[in-house]
Amino acid sequence: MPGRPRLDELMANAWPPVVVERHDGWRLRWADGCTRRANSALATRPVDESDHADRRDPGDHADHDDRRDLGGLVARAETFYRARGAAPLFQVSSASAPPALAPYLAARGYVAGARTLVAAAATAAVVDRTPPADGWSVDLSDRPTDAWFDTWWSVESGRGRSRRQARVCREVLLAPLLPSVFVAVRDRAAVIGVGQIVVEDGWAGVQCMATPPAHRRRGVASAVLHAAALAADDHRAAGMYLAVMAGNAGARALYRRAGFEVTHEYRYLAPR
Repeated sequence: MPGRPRLDELMANAWPPVVVERHDGWRLRWADGCTRRANSALATRPVDESDHADRRDPGDHADHDDRRDLGGLVARAETFYRARGAAPLFQVSSASAPPALAPYLAARGYVAGARTLVAAAATAAVVDRTPPADGWSVDLSDRPTDAWFDTWWSVESGRGRSRRQARVCREVLLAPLLPSVFVAVRDRAAVIGVGQIVVEDGWAGVQCMATPPAHRRRGVASAVLHAAALAADDHRAAGMYLAVMAGNAGARALYRRAGFEVTHEYRYLAPR
């Protein structure tokens, strides 16, 4: 398994924003407000610090953060988002964020929310531990078909997404410059579940898993995950990773049964 900070980087690459500015390793991302991940600052410490973070004394972090001008980076991010009419938002990962960042933001009135877990598994284990689509058919494509997108959007739009955001999702977020496979499970003509993998550096990131309410509790998500794992294996991705909201007990149970184990977590910090 790559270092946990590498998973944060792979996940960011798999969900490309409309605009990204990079400053001292930080990514300031903007996608017209569509999803937190694509509209937040991914704050990372230098690679050498990330690689050795688990072996260092916590008291050693402050000097490294000061050397990188933490306050200046935060100020730059705040300016970036406010110039676009949005409140600043920081994705703060337990694996890759500067350790002083969360306390620094808290002192400025920021609060943490949307706790998210990152989990990883061996692709072969996911294949073995998920059932194939029994009695259903599976469609694979390298871009979102109309049927795939309509099914995903029927779930995603329930989170308050607009038509403008639908265009951003389809034309930008779902179009990474990396090998991608869109999985659709069908029951006759109806698409009853979808998912996506994005492949990079021998890893397949699982995202956009969605099952319309009428088809839940039928094993659809497990069938999508099985097809995604087979596609990952075809693309020589020996490992898979994903992010899941900490409060989503059903999804967490699904991924745990499929062999995924939590590696770390992140939260989003926003002004109070």
